[in-house]
Amino acid sequence: MAGQGAEPTLTFEPGTPRYLQVAQHLQRMIDGGTYPIGTLLPPEADLAAALRVSRHTVRQAIGQLRDRGVLSARKGVGTRVEALEDDWRARFNANSRGGLFDFARATELHFQTRKFVTARGALANELGVRPGRKFHYLAGPRFYAGDDKPFCYNEVYLDPRLKEVVDDIDILRVALFNLIENKTGERVKEILQEMRAIELPDDVAPHLGRAPGALGMKLTRRYMGSGSRLLEYAVQYYPGDSFVYQTTLSST
Repeated sequence: MAGQGAEPTLTFEPGTPRYLQVAQHLQRMIDGGTYPIGTLLPPEADLAAALRVSRHTVRQAIGQLRDRGVLSARKGVGTRVEALEDDWRARFNANSRGGLFDFARATELHFQTRKFVTARGALANELGVRPGRKFHYLAGPRFYAGDDKPFCYNEVYLDPRLKEVVDDIDILRVALFNLIENKTGERVKEILQEMRAIELPDDVAPHLGRAPGALGMKLTRRYMGSGSRLLEYAVQYYPGDSFVYQTTLSST
């Protein structure tokens, strides 16, 4: 049995892909009981007409919710609601360059701090650079688009010459390394990723609703240009009780 039908209108916000906003809209309707677990969504054509978007946009949105385990689809049956919780918020699955693009498009990084820093001591060691090198530093919470609570806290260290790439950006909704590539014409050759368990720093924990020293996860990425030159160093802090890393190993 199908649900009761989609809301007749949806106001779209600029800067976030429409299919993601449609996915969020459908998620809210599922969580609110309009489409209970076990029921079928209306046909794609009906949803598209009700929400005033293309069928392709609806198909992309449904694909997002299927990937999260919220929906399932069977040929000849329809799209079935499987779960209320949108569990993608508690996992990180950007296992490729393309995955990082998708991750960035589905989230919003709110820059709250901007300053120049000089890498010395522990910071220089962490960045893997000679002491004394300067960086343009930005930091702030990251939200899933439409949410009011951050799911992680980000720090970014940029080569100073790239400062103008982010000067006019308060909320980042795209992959920063892609902006760097577009600005400089230089392609990121390699992305080095590392994860480790930590105690959340005193200045980060409050942003995530946790006490200083609570268990967390620190994920870092080094974006390397030609000649192994560091273009961007990005840090993400996650609460330890909500971070899950998932990957798929395929046999060949």
